[in-house]
Amino acid sequence: MKTGLIVLVLFLVACSVTSPPIAEYTLSPEIRLQKHTSKLCKEKSLKVGQAFSSNSLMSKKMSYMQAEYEESVFTQSEWVRTPNKAISDILLKSIRDSGLFKNVSSYKSRVKADLLLEAHIEKFIQYFKDDNKKSYVEVVMTLNLLNAKDSKSIAHSTFSVKVDTKSVDAKGGVIALNTALSKILLETNDWLAGVCR
Repeated sequence: MKTGLIVLVLFLVACSVTSPPIAEYTLSPEIRLQKHTSKLCKEKSLKVGQAFSSNSLMSKKMSYMQAEYEESVFTQSEWVRTPNKAISDILLKSIRDSGLFKNVSSYKSRVKADLLLEAHIEKFIQYFKDDNKKSYVEVVMTLNLLNAKDSKSIAHSTFSVKVDTKSVDAKGGVIALNTALSKILLETNDWLAGVCR
């Protein structure tokens, strides 16, 4: 009887121990638009492909770099959507809102397009340094604009942005990543406008 009571007490104690809630973060960069005078792409349609990335960006886990070559994961923070999918959708919306093209469609669309934009997310991560007293994020993305008919490259460029975090934690990293991504989206539209001249 005593053994059964001890087991029941241990079971109840184990069930009452709760882990801290996991904070969920989303990518929602400000999409700043500039007026572009280029009109060469106004008659062209563009399909934006899903971004290529490392497997870590296809997960909701939030990675960070603490030392050289040492990648870790936040245990109490995660993404609402995987960065790969979120960035693909945000890039599509930013280009669509720019009005540079006649039509901008997703890679999921069956609509044929004149041009195809490939994106490769090379870096999208928070770094900690000086014994975790300082932190910054780095976002690096390479874009390749292709002719959809023959898959020949028309133009390609790499965009790189570093932003210091205001706080040395996951939340500070998310805010800085949104800021960095906002800058890259602006540069992307400027680049596309230049290609269309």
